[in-house]
Amino acid sequence: MNVLSAFCNFFFQYYLESFLLEIKLQRDLFFNALQSLQGVVETKATSMPILQNVLIETLSGKKSISVSGTNLDISLKGNIDAEVMKAGKLTLNARKLFDIIRELSPGGIVTLVAEENQRVKIEGGNAKFSLPSLPYSDFPSMPDKAETKPHKIPAKKLSEMIKRTMFAISQDETRYTYNGVFMESENQILRLVATDGHRLALIEREEKGIQLANGVILHKKGLGELTKLLQADEDKDEEVSVFITENHAIFVTANNELSARLIEGEFPKYQQVIPDSDEHHTVIIDRNDLLSALRRVSLFSSDTRLVKFTFKKGTLNLSTSGSEFGEADESVECDFSEKELTIGFNYRYCTDVLSILTENNIAIEIKDALSPGVFRPSSENSPSDDKYTYVVMPMRV
Repeated sequence: MNVLSAFCNFFFQYYLESFLLEIKLQRDLFFNALQSLQGVVETKATSMPILQNVLIETLSGKKSISVSGTNLDISLKGNIDAEVMKAGKLTLNARKLFDIIRELSPGGIVTLVAEENQRVKIEGGNAKFSLPSLPYSDFPSMPDKAETKPHKIPAKKLSEMIKRTMFAISQDETRYTYNGVFMESENQILRLVATDGHRLALIEREEKGIQLANGVILHKKGLGELTKLLQADEDKDEEVSVFITENHAIFVTANNELSARLIEGEFPKYQQVIPDSDEHHTVIIDRNDLLSALRRVSLFSSDTRLVKFTFKKGTLNLSTSGSEFGEADESVECDFSEKELTIGFNYRYCTDVLSILTENNIAIEIKDALSPGVFRPSSENSPSDDKYTYVVMPMRV
């Protein structure tokens, strides 16, 4: 009985000490951390109310805390500086806490004090608030990466690779394996691929430290949150450590850790879709001129979004017809000297890639009206060492 009593006293004291957290931190740092979590935590009523909360936990050294959120598919933890008066951990409703911190004056100091009645006092300036807390023991753990070897990639490069492929992901939730970006590595080449069945975006670059022979599919929601984190590190020459486990991809930056559940299933055989460049005519054209002309001509496209591309000597003619509002026609100079050829494309698929690319000139590879078209940055002026390919299926004209 004495042993049981001692254990109960120990457990109660441990729980009490863990809950009785007291910290001070900059409002702006806290706001940024909570804002990053809003796309991760559950916002609707759920059978697990703890998923609507963030976990706040002091770290060793009494100079920082971690703030975590999860919806079980995506988990995010950020570390921020703080003055720790009492170490511990607790959970608070993510949305309500974010709303409070958002309304406090920028540049101020926020104090959090856990009280014995399962409530947390929040002070900022002359304002005081009190929020209920759920048991931190109910909060799900982050996926374990301890047994996994990390791969390091420059944050700027990874961000660019995701941006140049993610827009081609399918929005059809029933085509589950199309709802993400396929990542693989072989022969020291890292490759990202996305497709919705009508178009395909592929980018590859030399990365010696990554081995993913079988490849994994990264879900679009996780990639969306990752892109937000990487944007903050693009100008700092930061590296991202990538851990691939059986069920998760985990990305670790200087102050953040994001894990995302992988999509199960087999990615489409994308290699079969990419045409052989040797059989195509290559057209060099100014990217901005083509993008601007497409946007104007597409104002009169029909519901099918069809725009006719007619390649003539030195000129690409863009035209639409069949719309109840009228017709449009515009020509753009290009480097083309073959026999006249007309092919139809969904204009949105074209403007999407032209908006993503940054090179001045692009190369369009075409064969005939029934074969896919290929868009690439022109090798003459591309500053990147990445190899990029964008394939668009033709439309009947």
